[in-house]
Amino acid sequence: MSSSWTLREAARPGILAVRKFYRAFFFFQAVAIGLYFAYYHFPSVQHAIDAFAAWKASGGLLLSALLTALAGTILPESVRTLVGPDRTWSRARFRQLGWNFVFFGFNGLLVDLFYILQAFLFGVGNSWSVILPKMALDFFGFIPWVALPMSVSYFLWLELGWSPARILRAWGWPLYRDRVVPLLIPDFFYWGPILVFLYGLPLTLQVPFFLLAFSGWSLAFVFIGSHGLDKTADK
Repeated sequence: MSSSWTLREAARPGILAVRKFYRAFFFFQAVAIGLYFAYYHFPSVQHAIDAFAAWKASGGLLLSALLTALAGTILPESVRTLVGPDRTWSRARFRQLGWNFVFFGFNGLLVDLFYILQAFLFGVGNSWSVILPKMALDFFGFIPWVALPMSVSYFLWLELGWSPARILRAWGWPLYRDRVVPLLIPDFFYWGPILVFLYGLPLTLQVPFFLLAFSGWSLAFVFIGSHGLDKTADK
C-alpha cells in the first residue's frame, strides 16, 4: 500500500470498474427493475416468481448460500473466459474458483439473515417509512462496516498466503482506505437504484431479486477486490 494517499487515487479502481462494467450494470439494473414492475402488473410473471420464491424458501438459508455462490462464481468466470484476457484454466484458478464459491456462499447466508433482521426492525412493505430506514442501514452500516471489510479480508487472505494472523496484523485505517473505499463507489452506483425496489418487495422475494442483481455486481466486485492480486503475485 502506498504511504501517500489521496481520495482521487483511492477512488480510481472503483471508477475504472464503473467505466468497464457500466453497460453490464445498466443491463442488470434494467432487468431487475423491469422484473419488479412485471411482478405487480403481469399475473404470469407473479406466479413464476412466487413459485421460485417458494422453492427458495423451502431450501432455507443453505439454498440461499448455494444460489449466491453460483451467481458469484459462474457468471464472472464465464465472462473472464469468453471475453477477458485470461482464457486459460490452471490449478491455481480452479483453487481460487473453489474458494470464491465458498466465500460467496457465506455471503449469501449473511445477506439472507440481514434481510430477516431488517424485516424484524422496520417491517415489510413498499412505503418510504420502510424502504428508507432499510437503505440507510444497508448503505451506512452493513455495506461499509460488515460486507466490504469481510470481502476485503477474503481477498487479503488470498494475497497473504492463507494466513489469518497476517490479515489481523494488516487491518487498520490504511487498509480500509486503500481497499474498502474503492469498493464503495461502484457499490453505491450499482445498488442504489436497485435497493429502492428490492426493499419494496415482500421478504420472500428479496433474496431472489438480490440474486439477479448480484450476478451483475459480481463482475465489478471480483475486478476491484482482486485489484492487488496480480501485483502480489509478481513480488
